[in-house]
Amino acid sequence: TGLDVEDRTSGQVRRLDLEGVFVQIGLLPDTGWLDGVIERNRAGEIVVDQRGATSLPGVFAAGDCANTPYKQIVISLGSGATAALSAFDHLIRSREEAETPAAATLRA
Repeated sequence: TGLDVEDRTSGQVRRLDLEGVFVQIGLLPDTGWLDGVIERNRAGEIVVDQRGATSLPGVFAAGDCANTPYKQIVISLGSGATAALSAFDHLIRSREEAETPAAATLRA
């Protein structure tokens, strides 16, 4: 139904009557565990191309941890779909490349 907001300097508390709240939990992604593995920018976001591909072949990223603009749920859903389709495409193309004519002959 609302929030009680305290001014940290004055200690004054005021009430905000609300019908809904969107909670944001920080601005920096928790991607430190990728140090030295995948390229990240100064903000710690994983650098991806337009298909969601990272600097590590076969690894894709999306959503708030990626360097895509506008960190909103609808944007994250779209970038997640793009990354998933790109990963699927990568797997299909990897299989096709592995199936050389010589490999096909050996199976025949």
